[in-house]
Amino acid sequence: GPEPYPGRPDGPGVAPDRIQRVADQVYRLEDRFVNLYVLDLGKIVLVDTGTRKAEDHIRQGLRELGKEVEDIAVLLLTHHHVDHVGTAVVWKRESRAEVDLHRIDAPVAAKRERRRTHGVEARMKVVAAFMGLFTPFMRGPPLETDRLLDGGEVLDILGWPVEVIHAPGHTLGSCAFYAREAGILFAGDAVNGRRGTPEPPIVMEDVAASRDSFRKLTALNAPLLLPGHGSPVRRG
Repeated sequence: GPEPYPGRPDGPGVAPDRIQRVADQVYRLEDRFVNLYVLDLGKIVLVDTGTRKAEDHIRQGLRELGKEVEDIAVLLLTHHHVDHVGTAVVWKRESRAEVDLHRIDAPVAAKRERRRTHGVEARMKVVAAFMGLFTPFMRGPPLETDRLLDGGEVLDILGWPVEVIHAPGHTLGSCAFYAREAGILFAGDAVNGRRGTPEPPIVMEDVAASRDSFRKLTALNAPLLLPGHGSPVRRG
């Protein structure tokens, strides 16, 4: 069965709590219980961008990889929640990074639309306590999307073919990104890895869709599943 991957940093000078190599050219940066992923493909791709407070961590992580902010070329965003898009406006401004987000979530990120979440009554207190950690920096500036995603397309991300999988539920426009050749699935919050094994999300905009999306993504049996929260999950 799937096992949590301990994600040890490789090489000197890498702070164990800052950036961890999880696969060839792929690094995990954990910020306040949220994961974001750094792809070093010559230029840099960020899969999600953490909370607004992640900015300094990302700058430091890039330095540890010998990179500059100007090297950030693409922001692949799994969904509109501000703990995942929190620094996107910074990199868009400073490095002219392209922002990729599903067209259903784009208006929410741009603050033109609001969304209601469901399905959390039973665990509302747990979720509220968890979200309480975020409240001071949950509100971010409007973010405009450069490339609107639909799901089903294969993007050429600096030479990496990346499949966009629309995985609605956690948000209506949630997407996963599958680098099939590398065997890596960036699942966002459509799959929760907090207990080291894949579980469905507990906060949802569409409860039934989130279950379908969870089944669809776990059925891919990706060799390495990288969730928005929790540990990477490796399949032997």
